[in-house]
Amino acid sequence: MSHRSEELAYRLRQQEVLAGFGLFTLQAMDLDALLQEACRISAIGLGSELSKVLEYRPDEDKLLLRAGIGWRPGVVGHARASADLGSAAGYAFRTGEAVLSSHLGAPAAEGEDRFRASQVMVEHGVRRAINVPIRGRDWSFGVLEADSPQENKFTQADIAFLQGVANILGVAMERVRVEQAVQESEESFRTLANSIPQLAWMADASGSIYWYNQRIFDYTGLDFEEIKGWGWRSLHHPDHLERVVERIRRSFETGEPWEDTFPLRGQDGSYRWFLSRALPIRDSAGRILRWFGTNTDVTEQREAEERNQLMTQEVSHRVKNSLALVASLLGLQSRSTTNPEARQALEDAYARVQTIAQIHDRLWRQYDAQSVDLCGFLNDLCHKLQETAMEHRLEFHGHSVMITTDRAISLGLLLNEIVTNAFKYAYPEGGGGPVEVRLSASGGELRLEVADQGVGLPGGFEFSKHRKSLGSRLIVNIARQLQAQVEPGPNSPSGARFVVTMPIQQS
Repeated sequence: MSHRSEELAYRLRQQEVLAGFGLFTLQAMDLDALLQEACRISAIGLGSELSKVLEYRPDEDKLLLRAGIGWRPGVVGHARASADLGSAAGYAFRTGEAVLSSHLGAPAAEGEDRFRASQVMVEHGVRRAINVPIRGRDWSFGVLEADSPQENKFTQADIAFLQGVANILGVAMERVRVEQAVQESEESFRTLANSIPQLAWMADASGSIYWYNQRIFDYTGLDFEEIKGWGWRSLHHPDHLERVVERIRRSFETGEPWEDTFPLRGQDGSYRWFLSRALPIRDSAGRILRWFGTNTDVTEQREAEERNQLMTQEVSHRVKNSLALVASLLGLQSRSTTNPEARQALEDAYARVQTIAQIHDRLWRQYDAQSVDLCGFLNDLCHKLQETAMEHRLEFHGHSVMITTDRAISLGLLLNEIVTNAFKYAYPEGGGGPVEVRLSASGGELRLEVADQGVGLPGGFEFSKHRKSLGSRLIVNIARQLQAQVEPGPNSPSGARFVVTMPIQQS
C-alpha cells in the first residue's frame, strides 16, 4: 500500500471515529463519560498512546488532569499542569489557539524550546503533543491534549481532527449544562409545588392537564392516569360539574384568567370546598403555552362564614324584635295619652323607630356587613315609605353607589326625615302629591335631592330657626355626623327642594 493510500485510510478512520463521537454526545448526559470518551476517540484517531482533558481551576490557576487514556494509576484526577503561557496547554487555554509540539524532552538545541514540559509528561516520555482549547459560546473549560512518546510528527490535519473532537465536546457540554439546569429548575419547581398547601396543576394550551403536584394525589387517593387530561371531572360534585366545566372552557377559549369555587371529593368520599384559580403562561408573542392552576381548601373559611351569618341573623332578629317591642310601647303610649302634642310626639317617635327597624331588617337580609349599594337600599326605603302614605306619589331615581353600611343607615334616617316632612307639610289641603328623590355621585361626592310640588318652605327658612322641631334637630345632627351639607330651597315651578351633598368616603 502506498503512502498516499495509507494517509487516505488514516484520515477516513479519523472521520469515522469523529462521526461516532458526535453520535455518542447526542445521547450522553454524564460529563465525566463525555470527557473520557473524548480522550478515547482522540487516542484512536491520532494513533497516540496518551490523551487527556485538562480542566482549568480558577481557584488554583492550574489545569487539572480531569480525564485521560494511557496514564499511570493516580495521575488522572490528581496531576496538575501550569496554566500560564510558558506551557503548551496553558498557551492553548489562554489564547484559544491550537498548539503543536515536537521533540519534547530532547536537548534544548534539538527539541521544543517554546514551552516547558510538565513533570507528568517527562515521566511518561512524551515527545510530541497537540493541545486544543475546549470552549463553549461564552465560557472556557480547558484543553484537550493528545500525547505520544513516538518521534513522528503530528500534522496540521491532525490538529484539525483534534480541534473537531474538542468542538463537538464543547457543544455537548453546553447541552448537558443546559439540560442539567432545566432539570434542576424542574426539580426545584416540583419541590416548591409539593411544598405549597394548595393542590396545583398544569394544563396545555387547550386545557388538557398534564401535571399535578403530589398533594392532589394525596387528597384524592387517585393516580395520574385516572385524572389526567379532563379526567378531573370525576372529582366534582354532580350539582356543580356542568357550571365548572362551562366556566373553565370559556377561559381556555378566551385566554382570560379563571376563578371559581366548588367542592371536590377526597379519598374518603367526602367533599371539601376549594377556591380555584388558573392563569395562562404566554410566550414572547403572546401565545398561550400552558395554564398553571391551584385549588385552595376554603372549607373551614366557608363554615366560619356560615356560622357568622347565622349568628348575625340571630342578633339581627333579636334587634328587630326589640325595636318592634319599643315601637309597640310607643304606639300604646300614644293611644293612651290625651295631650295632642304628646300624642303627636309619640306617634313621630313610633314612626322613627319603625323606620330604623325596617332599615336594619333590610340591610342584614340583603347586604353584607361592610358595604351597601346605596341606590338599591334607598330605593327599597322609598318603597316602604310609599306604603305608609298611599295618597302621595313617591318616585326614586338613582345610580349605583357603594358606601359603608353605617353611613348608609345614617343617610337612610336623614332621607326618612326629609320625605316624612314632605308628606306632612307639602300638601296641607289634603289629597297628597308627588315627591321625587334623586341620587347621583361624581368626583368622590354624593348628591341626594328630595323635591316636592307643594306649598314650599316658609320665607327665610333655616334649620337653625326650627330647633324646637325634633325632625330639624335630627337632620342637623345626622348631617354633621355624615360631614354632609343640607341646603333647603324652592323647587320649580313650586314646592320645596332639599339638596344633601357629602363625601362618599368619610375622612
